[in-house]
Amino acid sequence: MSPVGGTAASLDPPPPGTILPPSVASPAQTPAAPEFKPHVFGKFFLLQRLAVGGMAEIFRAKVSGAEGFEKELVVKRILPARSQDQGFIQMLVNEAKLTVQLTHNNVTQIYECGSIDGTYFISMELVNGVSLKDMMVSFARAGAAITPEQSIFIVLQLLQGLEYAHRKADGQGNPLRIIHCDVSPDNALISWQGEVKLLDFGIARAATGLSNYKEGMLMGKLGYVAPEQASLDRPWDHRVDVFAAGIILYELLTKQKPFQRAVDVESLIQSRLGKVVPPSSIDERLPKELDTIVLRALAADPDQRYPDARSFGDALVDVLFPTPHSAIQDHLGRQMHQVYSERIARQRAARAHDALVMKVLRNVAEQQRSAVYDSVARSETTGPLPAQTPLSELGTPSIDIDVDRSPGRPPPLGPERIRTIRVGAGRAVMLGIACGLAVAVAGFAASPWLRDGVLVVSTTPPGAQVTLDGRSIAGATPVVVEGIRLSDAHRVEAVLPGHRAASIEVAGEPGRLARSVHLALSSALGSFTVESVPSGAEVRVNGQLLGRTPYRVTDVRVDERHRIDLTLPGHDKDEFMVLPEKDGNRFVRTLLPRPRG
Repeated sequence: MSPVGGTAASLDPPPPGTILPPSVASPAQTPAAPEFKPHVFGKFFLLQRLAVGGMAEIFRAKVSGAEGFEKELVVKRILPARSQDQGFIQMLVNEAKLTVQLTHNNVTQIYECGSIDGTYFISMELVNGVSLKDMMVSFARAGAAITPEQSIFIVLQLLQGLEYAHRKADGQGNPLRIIHCDVSPDNALISWQGEVKLLDFGIARAATGLSNYKEGMLMGKLGYVAPEQASLDRPWDHRVDVFAAGIILYELLTKQKPFQRAVDVESLIQSRLGKVVPPSSIDERLPKELDTIVLRALAADPDQRYPDARSFGDALVDVLFPTPHSAIQDHLGRQMHQVYSERIARQRAARAHDALVMKVLRNVAEQQRSAVYDSVARSETTGPLPAQTPLSELGTPSIDIDVDRSPGRPPPLGPERIRTIRVGAGRAVMLGIACGLAVAVAGFAASPWLRDGVLVVSTTPPGAQVTLDGRSIAGATPVVVEGIRLSDAHRVEAVLPGHRAASIEVAGEPGRLARSVHLALSSALGSFTVESVPSGAEVRVNGQLLGRTPYRVTDVRVDERHRIDLTLPGHDKDEFMVLPEKDGNRFVRTLLPRPRG
């Protein structure tokens, strides 16, 4: 997961034990975030909170347009306390203005920077994957090897992104001279398909007023800082990024760090002057031609390094040839799916009901806009509204856990179980989201009890046909019924083959714009046993010969009556009706001997 201060996000938080960079506050530093509920934020539909830190929250979100158009992205929303810090906001805007100019396959894309009701945000590309640091740790735990070809491929992709950023010019052709300054495994994302993207230009240095680099301060992660960058009293350039990329390549190839750990500036400079052990001396399976390339990238004197990222990349291509890039990426993608299979499944489960959630949120957003229009219309006759009335004062639409249940439904789940459902996988997530859809919207300036709303109907199991007030609803559960007046009472019925029908009376509730009901459909199929005294009688059920007593009748409806015929030579025929009512019932009949003569 990228840090909250970064420019993009993957879909999962760092694994337990991960040391977060300073840009992310630890749990001890940051108060516990309130429980998340999908909601509308301006034009964004926030569907899932990915992370929260000391500066911002990161959400998986969607924006929608005409004819069902949707785009999935990430929204980084600055926390209220930080929104008042003008210095921090200026850094955020600078980062966005600088990075939005970078459009490259190996650089995460910034879409927009703005403010909604005084809350600043950045929207950016969503990368379905993890940080390179996360990948290195998880592959090691899973015993999955990162091959030399894959190591070269990953760093080559980073170098291509760096070369693009280093050479980027403005619209007039003036070079921006961007230096990332913080190239590290934390700031590289690996997608589930093996794509590599560079992110977080938050402290980038550039030849424009947009630079956030603070002269005279050591910025970046100590383990990846070049010696001239640490000395502070000598000029340095884009070759510090080349140096950092060389460290990443060394770590991927050898699973070791090339330099001793530094605790301050002096020890860092001294460690960089030390001799680096060639990679092939650590792993004899590595080709020796890599030694020359890696050691040149890690040269303490920048003049002895590769002059630019492209030259470093060209040298790696020579080693990589003739293995096709696509084959290496495909192999890396397969490994990502193997190592992260559970995490990928959780991501897909989190999206399982996006369409349903989006439908509810769109309806609420429309109600919110309608409330604003009504307020403006009333102002024409009753006077103007207060100046600069923020939309947030009209209520923030969000999805809440507030479910009407059919008779026999277990009591509401406790908070611990609700959280488990929300982050779990498969049907648990689908049911948790479907059962929990209800929208709490308060404070509309207009008269909400006069507005049409939406009713979400879900069942266990799903797939049932729904009837609302005797009118059949198209589709199978979970379904969203739009244009319904929730101030009136309604009757909801659900029918599913092989299950008992269920119904519920929904009381009218003025002021609600959305509501959900859940019906539990118990199975109508079961079994019962027919016995006779004496035993051995032929058993016919609804005219069909099945066997002899004692006989267990299976896969029959237990909520319907069945005709049973028992026939035994020398005894009167026994004909009777049974209503099993529940699975496993037992019916014993005594057969009367037939009179002689």
